[in-house]
Amino acid sequence: MDKFLDIFVKLGVDQSIFYQFAIFTVIFFLLKTVFFSKLLFVLQTRENKTTKLEDLASSKFKEAEKLSQKFDEQIQATSEQAHQNLSQLKNQTLKEIMEKQKSEEKEILTAFEQEKNTVIKEIENQRDAVLAKAEDLSKTLVEKLIN
Repeated sequence: MDKFLDIFVKLGVDQSIFYQFAIFTVIFFLLKTVFFSKLLFVLQTRENKTTKLEDLASSKFKEAEKLSQKFDEQIQATSEQAHQNLSQLKNQTLKEIMEKQKSEEKEILTAFEQEKNTVIKEIENQRDAVLAKAEDLSKTLVEKLIN
């Protein structure tokens, strides 16, 4: 302890050190409340508006990416559903067309068969008529050849 007193005496410290300490403490707290608190508030506000906003922006960007991915998945699902609906409609339409084609084909074949039978009957009738006249024609021809 004597060493501390010797050091204080060599530095020229006297009883006014207590007043100086009290003045320093009062000025420190006064400056702290007036300037340091305001400076700390400004620095924190600045940090919040710069660094913290970058974190917020990155979180918003991640959220936007998630929404974009969800949107792409929904677009893909909707596209696949539309393609399936189109395929079903195409298959149904083709089936209807094939059925209609078969029924019209049957009608055409029936009409063709009827027309064919009619033509065959006409040909047979004409052939019978020609064959009936063939005897007369052959006689006439023989007569002309002989004469």
